[in-house]
Amino acid sequence: MTKVDFKQEFKNLYSPPSKEVVITNVPKMIYLMIDGQGDPNTSQDYMNAIMVS
Repeated sequence: MTKVDFKQEFKNLYSPPSKEVVITNVPKMIYLMIDGQGDPNTSQDYMNAIMVS
């Protein structure tokens, strides 16, 4: 599987100008959502949910 850095690939989406309003088109992408509670940096449940076997 090839990893994609979306912040580098789509800089206009992740780093919009701070001094002006801009309209942008967001391309179709496949997203993954993990539902839960707590801090994802410290939650063991979160780590278990994203582990790839």
